[in-house]
Amino acid sequence: MFEPNEVLQVASGRGTVSAEGVATAKVRYKLVIERRSGSVTAHGTLTGTYAGLRPIWLVPDSVLTLKNGRTVAISITDLVGDTAEFEATEPVPLV
Repeated sequence: MFEPNEVLQVASGRGTVSAEGVATAKVRYKLVIERRSGSVTAHGTLTGTYAGLRPIWLVPDSVLTLKNGRTVAISITDLVGDTAEFEATEPVPLV
């Protein structure tokens, strides 16, 4: 049995965020993978530059590429200065 919102893994590092039609942004990420209501999902923060993250924030679907090459489909939900918050838009495997 598992606890609601059980944190399974936390990963951090340098990676990139890309979205269709806009330039890729280099970021530092913190990715929190947790189990919610029986599915595995993720959320976290990105730190980059406002100029690089803003165009990606305006596109609903983007991809975070982790330092190990794995990718996570995300949507940036908030952007304040050089820091963005995101949520995974698909189930996430452990990294």
